[in-house]
Amino acid sequence: MKEKYAADNFWQKFLDGQDDYEAFSRIYNLYINDLLSYGISFGFAEETCRDAAHDLFFKIYTEKNRLSSVKNPTSYLFRSFRNHLFNIQKRQNRLSPDLTLEKSAFTTEITILDSMISEEETQKLKRIVEDLLKELTPRQREAIYLRYMQEMDYEDIAVLLDMNVNSARRLVSRGIDSLRDKTLNMGNDSLTVLIFLLAAYIKENLSL
Repeated sequence: MKEKYAADNFWQKFLDGQDDYEAFSRIYNLYINDLLSYGISFGFAEETCRDAAHDLFFKIYTEKNRLSSVKNPTSYLFRSFRNHLFNIQKRQNRLSPDLTLEKSAFTTEITILDSMISEEETQKLKRIVEDLLKELTPRQREAIYLRYMQEMDYEDIAVLLDMNVNSARRLVSRGIDSLRDKTLNMGNDSLTVLIFLLAAYIKENLSL
């Protein structure tokens, strides 16, 4: 959450014109890697994601006078980046005009496990959890990614996924429930995976 506080602080300084270039550089450095990972998770090429991110940041820097109403940079950046990526693809005729974000596969690598288990087991358990995540819908995977890896609140997730807050809560909750159910027949490996899922479940319920 410290990074979120820092981002909000730099964003306000940027909009207010206080060391705006320095503040803008800090915002870029805080978000660029997460945005690239987010775009790649949809299956876009890294070069496409990087071009889209640079286009977005250029627009932000040159049109900051239009952004005074934006109070949450995280939500704004992810939403704008997401929309820009798919607009690029449509212009290049790589997506059919009626393709929606909901139909696009969303995959992600698990990094939260790195701080929870020994290095020896990290890669094995990452594969296990990633295989479990593949059993979820793309929408559930994206919502869980935004909630637990980007630490977004439900209001931001709802805006990003174009749904109401209660629907965002249900989407995450059902995804976590499904993951827990799928660990029942995993044998010895299930214990560590369940610790991960339990941590997510506790975090979920404490934040309600």
